[in-house]
Amino acid sequence: MIIILKNIPANTQTKEVEEFIWPAVKGGFLSKSGEIESIQIKGQRNIQLNLTEFHALVRIEPDAVAVRVIKKLNRKPFKGKHTAIDEFHHRNWHNDRRTDAQQTVKDRRHADRRRSHLEMIENISHLFSGQKSFHRKLD
Repeated sequence: MIIILKNIPANTQTKEVEEFIWPAVKGGFLSKSGEIESIQIKGQRNIQLNLTEFHALVRIEPDAVAVRVIKKLNRKPFKGKHTAIDEFHHRNWHNDRRTDAQQTVKDRRHADRRRSHLEMIENISHLFSGQKSFHRKLD
C-alpha cells in the first residue's frame, strides 16, 4: 500500500521520513512488523499563487502495517509541523465513480473541484538527500 504524507516541510530528506515512520512499521511484541519499500518526495506548484507544496509517497508492505502507520501517525508533528497521513489512491477513469455509465444518481457538482492550475514537480528526493546545510555562513 502507498501512503502519502501531505504538506511536509520543503527541506525534508527521505531519511527523515523513514525515521519518522519506522517506529510504527517495526511493530511490537504482539504486532506484525512491516517493510518500507520506497520513499519519494514530490512537489506541486500552484502557478497562480506561486506556492509549492511537498508530499512524501511511501510504499509499505504488508497493507495491515500501512493501516497501522496511518492510524498511529496521522496528525502527529513531523519536523515541527502537523502532517496528515492517508492512503494514496491513483485516480484514473477505471476507478472514478463519476464516469460510471450505469450511475442512476445525478452528480450534484456543477464544476470540477480539482485545482486546475497545479504543476507537478517530479521526484525531488535527490535535491534534499545530501548533508549540505541550507544556511549561509557569516564571514
